[in-house]
Amino acid sequence: MRRKFKLVALTTAMVMTAAAVMGCGSQSGDGGTAAPEEKNTENNVESSVESGSEESGEVDVFARYDEPVEISSVKNLGAGMQFPEGDSLEDNVWTRYYEEALNIKVNWVWSTNTEQYAQKVNIAITSDDIPDVMQVNASQLKMMYDNGQIMDVTEVAEANLAPFTKEVLNSDGGLAMQAATFDGRLYAIPKIGSPLMTAKVLWVRTDWLDNLGLELPETVEDMRNIAEAFTTQDPDGNGVDDTYGLAVYKDLYGSGYADLTGFFNAYNAYPGIWVDKGDEVVWGGIQPEVKDAMAALHEMYAAGQIDPEFGVKDANKVNEDVSAGRCGMMFGDFWNMAWINDAKIKDPSFEWVPVAIPSLDGTTPAKAQLSASTVDFYVISADCEHPEAVIKMLNLQLEKSYGETAEPEVYNITPEGFGTYQYPVVSIEPPMKNFTAAQKVTAVINGEADPDTLNDEERGYYEMACKSLDGDHKDNNWHQLKMYGPGGALGVIYDNYWVSGNVVNDAYYAAPTEAMAEMLPTLKKQQLQDYTNIILEGDLDKFDSFVANWNQLGGEEITQEVNDWHAEQN
Repeated sequence: MRRKFKLVALTTAMVMTAAAVMGCGSQSGDGGTAAPEEKNTENNVESSVESGSEESGEVDVFARYDEPVEISSVKNLGAGMQFPEGDSLEDNVWTRYYEEALNIKVNWVWSTNTEQYAQKVNIAITSDDIPDVMQVNASQLKMMYDNGQIMDVTEVAEANLAPFTKEVLNSDGGLAMQAATFDGRLYAIPKIGSPLMTAKVLWVRTDWLDNLGLELPETVEDMRNIAEAFTTQDPDGNGVDDTYGLAVYKDLYGSGYADLTGFFNAYNAYPGIWVDKGDEVVWGGIQPEVKDAMAALHEMYAAGQIDPEFGVKDANKVNEDVSAGRCGMMFGDFWNMAWINDAKIKDPSFEWVPVAIPSLDGTTPAKAQLSASTVDFYVISADCEHPEAVIKMLNLQLEKSYGETAEPEVYNITPEGFGTYQYPVVSIEPPMKNFTAAQKVTAVINGEADPDTLNDEERGYYEMACKSLDGDHKDNNWHQLKMYGPGGALGVIYDNYWVSGNVVNDAYYAAPTEAMAEMLPTLKKQQLQDYTNIILEGDLDKFDSFVANWNQLGGEEITQEVNDWHAEQN
């Protein structure tokens, strides 16, 4: 039975969802490219998983419905989803395969970009206009649970999840599933990810370094010196004062592109996560190390090393500057070169290299901040007539993307560069598979392994990387090289952070507490505003005022709830 619906103010919901991680590559390609031929692999899917039988009483998790089943949903289109000619959100390789393999027809209620998605979800929640399934963030999940708008999927998930799907969903030891659990019952399917995928690297223009006779940075001092040189020494040799040392965007962190998370981490500061100090768990955004990082950022801003207009430029606008050759360094995610692959095609001398976050003292490696592995969830409406259909679609997505019968060139990334992995209604990926792929692709390129050791997806990355090494950078070849090839970002992250244990995990990974759901989104907004003002003005005393206000306006109460929860886990 649904609880009495409560109208909750939009201001209590997060206004942004995490940007979709571009873990398999970025969308790209010629709009006139023909779609790849679809293959009838329904029987292969059914035979690849031990799904049970009628005699055993078990559910066939890949069984096709005798009668058509309709599932409604909404879609976050990301920064700009692209389709082969003739395809669309409503009619594409995945929607057709749902009908072929499962007899499920998808009805998209609405779609929008990342910037508007969370707001539209909030409106759907408050108006109680909920599709059968949709992706929500943690605060929205809690709100919908409180409102009684979502289904308890404990039994339907247990009965219908394929073994491979269960394996992936529990690959983090059950933390993601716990985040979707209330009072011992599962109310969402976590869009599980790898915390390691959220670690940042420092991207550096090495052609500029070569022009100025500089080496890659290893320390914060190195980074600061390079930023000054890139700003004042005409690194592009055009005789014009038109370059900046460090790219920064208006929201400072969270986009993964020109994202200052890594800069803060270099100063042992971890904004945006809860940090386990041993005797207590604290909010990283109010710790004194943040003040040191902001002092450095103000100095760089005052010295002209940061674009004076960064406060009004979103990540897309900053990308235009980077692509135009106006910035020489940026912190960000492993996939950042996807956004500037076209610039590489236009100017092959345009070269970027990822390095680990610089060390503050030159001896102690920096630790990368890792966000919780799951920040988004798929919820099923309490009124959905066929909740098991959503689980079936998830089983199919995982199997055809990463399972034994996977066809990544059709259902993940096409040879023409279309990111078909973005099209499914529900989708997740094995958390560590990109790092494994990077190790294997790098080994083959270095002559340490045979190409036959690669699966179809890995072979695709290998072939694209090799094309880039041969000078063919189009179709995201260079981007794939910079992720999966020797010296690529995935290898930098794995070797420098994971293997050596140089990470700081988010210490809170459960569903939002009552106070957290109500007040933390507002506190995060205030944190961004105050951080920005301090960087612009240089008044570091304002940080102390910010901390005091943060605690008074609900932060102290949230911290107590987090510590109470943390004590129960130990």
